[in-house]
Amino acid sequence: MRPTLLLPLLLGAALAAPAPTPVQPGQTWTLSATTFDGEVLSTTLRLTAAPPAPTAPGTYRADRGSLLLDVQADTLIALDLKDAREGGLGLACALRLSTLGQPGMTGVLASGPLSDLPAALERALAVLDVTRTPQEQADAARELRLGQCTVTLAPTP
Repeated sequence: MRPTLLLPLLLGAALAAPAPTPVQPGQTWTLSATTFDGEVLSTTLRLTAAPPAPTAPGTYRADRGSLLLDVQADTLIALDLKDAREGGLGLACALRLSTLGQPGMTGVLASGPLSDLPAALERALAVLDVTRTPQEQADAARELRLGQCTVTLAPTP
């Protein structure tokens, strides 16, 4: 095969390969958040070394909850449910996967007791679906009594 014919084949294979995911087993992620009421919170999620189960391919288990990755929907949800299971506050940070790591980009925070968290997370995801700019997102989150959050990968030691 001539080199000029090989190049399109190699490019096609590279483009068809799935993009590497920013989330990997064993990583540590920090969730920083400000609730609707202005309370500033920070928590650390240490992912287990086990890869996601084939039945839940985007679910990365963590010591305090999990990270839910949906490449098709362009979302990452960081869940800290440890305190909520004990009657405290649960946190769910929903953000666009494509904005992960960009300076100044925030997600939408759903927080509350475990019984209220699913409905609040649903509202947070709806905000991501209908907003296009950071200002629209902040305004919609405030209107729905949701907070703001970021999720960052902690540097490896």
